[in-house]
Amino acid sequence: MLPIFTAPLAFIALLAVPALVAIYWLRQRGREHQVSSLMLWLDERQRREGGRRFERLQTPLLFFLELAILLLIVMAAAGPVSRAGESQRPLVIVLDDSFSLLADREDGARARAGAAIERELRGYAPVRLVLARETPQVLGEAINTPEQAMKQLQGWQCRAPEADLEAAIAFAFELGGARARVLAVTDHAPTQAPNESRLQWWAFGSARPNIAFVNASRTTRDGQEVCWLEIANLSAQASKTTLSVAECPAQNAACNSPASIHQQSIELGPRETRRVTLQLKTGTLALRARLSEDALALDNEVILLPEPRKPVRVEMRVRNDALRALLEKAAQASQQVSFTASDPELVITDQADANAENASAWMLRLISEPNAASFLGPFVVDRAHPLTEGLSLGGVVWGGGKSEQFTGTPIITAGNVPLLTDLERAGKHDVRLRLRLDLSTLHETPNWPILIWNMISWRARAVPGVRPTNVRLGAETALTLDANVESVRVTPPDHQARQLPVRDRTMTVKADGIGVYELDAGGAKYVFASNALRQEESDLAECASGRWGDWTQATALQWEYTSVAWVALLLALLTLSAHAVLAARG
Repeated sequence: MLPIFTAPLAFIALLAVPALVAIYWLRQRGREHQVSSLMLWLDERQRREGGRRFERLQTPLLFFLELAILLLIVMAAAGPVSRAGESQRPLVIVLDDSFSLLADREDGARARAGAAIERELRGYAPVRLVLARETPQVLGEAINTPEQAMKQLQGWQCRAPEADLEAAIAFAFELGGARARVLAVTDHAPTQAPNESRLQWWAFGSARPNIAFVNASRTTRDGQEVCWLEIANLSAQASKTTLSVAECPAQNAACNSPASIHQQSIELGPRETRRVTLQLKTGTLALRARLSEDALALDNEVILLPEPRKPVRVEMRVRNDALRALLEKAAQASQQVSFTASDPELVITDQADANAENASAWMLRLISEPNAASFLGPFVVDRAHPLTEGLSLGGVVWGGGKSEQFTGTPIITAGNVPLLTDLERAGKHDVRLRLRLDLSTLHETPNWPILIWNMISWRARAVPGVRPTNVRLGAETALTLDANVESVRVTPPDHQARQLPVRDRTMTVKADGIGVYELDAGGAKYVFASNALRQEESDLAECASGRWGDWTQATALQWEYTSVAWVALLLALLTLSAHAVLAARG
């Protein structure tokens, strides 16, 4: 393999070669002089070595030795380097796994990047592939042949909601070691040129206009279910699209002939975002909303499943009429309760020794003690507990018992006096609230409905089910199960099912695919939908193509090449020694 020269400007010194030739040529030139006799000349034939005529250059052995010495010294000054060790070197390829690379599927960034990587793989071993997602992820084991690398590259699906390339590149340098090169493959230009000589940045994107769903939700407002969709024109020119909304008769949205319920043409100005709100009929199941085809297909469709809003069955056992009215008003404001005495899920009472007939019912006890005092704070609040979310007790007067002994784990205390406690037993919660209305202003502040809302919402989340049922790509949803369920079979949109364990009746599932997930929990089935609602990834205006970074910089060559200048200098020294011997012998 031919060497690489790190200082090619040193070859300017070859201008000395004509000077050497001139020395030998001028040495043979002479002038004619008339003399009286030739008796003193050793040999008359030597006349031909002088004269005014230009004759053929005489090149003795010393000339070739001096020329060789000159060439070797110039070559050493040019800094020749040769490959160190093995002919192959390690390579780590960082792959942008965000879904913006799927624009123009057939000839888009993903396809062009794959072809370029295949051409680059020759001469590298081992090769590692790293997916740049929210956190870096290694794509398989190290591979040694281009064929294996291209087979492993098929796992590059570009389905992530975002890609942290900086973190993935840092991880790649640690993974590859000191001699590894790192290649970052994406669809946009770097914010600044790479300052690491072992890094190259390849971009294969192209700026394109795109219209996308950037937000979508289903909710219940005043007893009426509402669907709203946000559509954005992510380009610098006005665009037009068609919105089609259809209902699937199947709860899991797996239908081939949905029934259309809405269609309209939408004109959007440059960078405009518009919200479309639809009133839904009671009992509407899965919805599919679609936009006209454009550069990126993933963000042209959303699936919205109905949110489970089964009310919490609440039983009121409150003797104090004033307190009962306050509790009922706050509970009804949550729109998540159904008052009943039959099989309640939450019992609210002002009796310290009350018991629930339902073994799974939670208890909220409001205890009014004769020996009480008003506390002005400051209050110590456990902000990690669900009951304290949104509470702001500044300026609140709280009237309650003064005893430091109170059942349960303290949640809110005034000094060392517990005012709100929680006692958990076998998955049930027994919450105790000390409250004297005549000594308090708590019930006159927004903290009162917030506290009751937190209690009802906390109980609702403990009911078996999945919440939320509609999430963004990359987000997580929580599944609450019965106590006897130990594992759940999760079937994502790509139908690659997997079994996940359950701990403490709950589990979380991350939506790393786009579509409908099915959860099978010992006979009980649940579903949730994941949609590509990421405006940053849908915006293709900043996509670009190009290559940044130089692997032949001197700092990179230090790791992969070794200097062979010493070979040229050694040969020059040997040649100089031979020249000295020949010159001494005449």
